[in-house]
Amino acid sequence: MMIDDELQVMNMAKPAFEFLYDEEIDLLRPVLHVDYERLNAEEQQEFEWGLQQISAQIPDRIQQFEQDYMNLYEKLKTTEDDESFFRINEEMNEVSKKISELNLLYLHIEGTHLHANVDD
Repeated sequence: MMIDDELQVMNMAKPAFEFLYDEEIDLLRPVLHVDYERLNAEEQQEFEWGLQQISAQIPDRIQQFEQDYMNLYEKLKTTEDDESFFRINEEMNEVSKKISELNLLYLHIEGTHLHANVDD
């Protein structure tokens, strides 16, 4: 019984949700510690507002990383030694990973792919 009481106290101290900074993509990430349905109306509104704030930043962040990628690609085209080639290629892979992470985060928040919301 003592352990159950301690777990209950620990759970009470933890917020229902939080937004944690992800250094890799330079954005906050939403973290739910309870099922969404267990949030009261005010918490749901606060959580949704936070999601929208994050979601609104994603297209610009992807665009920045795409520009970084293209700059690296231009560098790669003029690289003459193997060491530089592999280093730049690895940097490009890291930027690609960040773009993928942002696309997945957007999909998770919005329920649709980013390109589905872009007008042609």
